[in-house]
Amino acid sequence: MFHEFANLQPELIPHILSFLVTVPYEETSSQKYATLTHVFPLVSKQFYFLCKSIDDLWALCVKRLVKYQPDLWGEAINRFIQNNVSQDPDFANPNTSCLDRACIVMRRLMIPSRNDLSTSQSFSIHAHLYRHLLSRYIRYEMPVFYMPDDLILRGRSLGFYFFEPRYRRLIWEVMEPYPQEFRQGRIPNVENGITNPPMFIYANRAPLRRGTIACVVQVIHCNINSNGTANIEVVPVEHVLVEQVYEQVDMNDHLYFARVLRMRKEEQDFIELRDVQRMYPSLSLT
Repeated sequence: MFHEFANLQPELIPHILSFLVTVPYEETSSQKYATLTHVFPLVSKQFYFLCKSIDDLWALCVKRLVKYQPDLWGEAINRFIQNNVSQDPDFANPNTSCLDRACIVMRRLMIPSRNDLSTSQSFSIHAHLYRHLLSRYIRYEMPVFYMPDDLILRGRSLGFYFFEPRYRRLIWEVMEPYPQEFRQGRIPNVENGITNPPMFIYANRAPLRRGTIACVVQVIHCNINSNGTANIEVVPVEHVLVEQVYEQVDMNDHLYFARVLRMRKEEQDFIELRDVQRMYPSLSLT
């Protein structure tokens, strides 16, 4: 089939590919392989160049992500824009879309050195934007608190008493960037000037390894005692997929960290529904 592409006009090939291209994690959080990144580039050198440099192919995929996953990729783009305000006149234009603003910022971040000029120009701006959002806003690393729990629901607060050395270090490192008053009971919220609240990973499922579902919790109350123990209250904000777990080798308290991938809202809803049905099989839930 693919050898027949050689008989097509070059400008038709990207148009045909546009009906087939996908990027990783476009459909589910477990979809690591996609046609634009893992299939078409292996067909030939021509396809490899097209998948790397034709911006329209990447733009199509990024637009789909923003349109159909606004709570995930749309939020990521908004955060990216907020963290990288541009002085470009088009950036301030109210008619400029969020995606176009993100591309303006990405172009500024991609300004190459003279030695890298030819290499950088061969890459798609939307491809760079996709990879940046994935690595900075869809993936992240945090310390892990591990304790089994059969049911974790977003928005339902939980209370913990941290006394193990590893978790005493966890809560100290999580709260250290904030003023001391927030380690002594003051609520870290917007009303008190905190726009980026303290968070960590709560792993409630065994085993703690790649592919396990965990959740990210936000600290809403923390009181660290003089001996390092802490009484805290947290609220789960989202379920995530664990991609990597590691232990800091230079410490002896066995505190683990994890790299996680954010999940679509529909996937998170399904996880909670499945857990509720498992705990209460007599309930009829739809």
